[in-house]
Amino acid sequence: MDKQQIEEIFNMTFAGLSLFYRDCELSQNLINKYQIGQIIQERGFTDATYKGGGLATNMRYLIASAHAKDVAALVPQMEEYGLVMIQSGAYYKVLDTYQVGGQTQVTLLHIAEETVDFFKENSSNIEDQIASKAREGFLTKLKMDVISCLQNPEWIERTAAPLGMSDSGELNL
Repeated sequence: MDKQQIEEIFNMTFAGLSLFYRDCELSQNLINKYQIGQIIQERGFTDATYKGGGLATNMRYLIASAHAKDVAALVPQMEEYGLVMIQSGAYYKVLDTYQVGGQTQVTLLHIAEETVDFFKENSSNIEDQIASKAREGFLTKLKMDVISCLQNPEWIERTAAPLGMSDSGELNL
């Protein structure tokens, strides 16, 4: 792979990168399945929010993506949730798992299908920086109040499923 191809992959992945949150309750058994460096595929759409606050559950996915779509702009009822969506079949690289007390954050990097092999074989200092900033942010967010609208049953149901695995805990690798 030449320098130009690597540059294209980095531009596609990291240009315009934003952070999104998805909180849920998962068993420790499921949380433990996430390993740094793993590439997982979420077969369904990924719902998340751009609203970052305190954590009312035991698990937070922090998703770094340059390609999440702001659904709130299109569907006014979703505006209060700050809903963003990532297309079905999305691939993620696990950048970090971080546990503080009984709460865990799994940091995921959204990657394009055609870059899966590259990200399986390589890691970069950008990924390390994202993981480091994610840990700092998690510690800050743990001290914040939860965002009340994200405690609504409708939102909790939208974000209850684990990412990149079946409900029985089988990873989509």
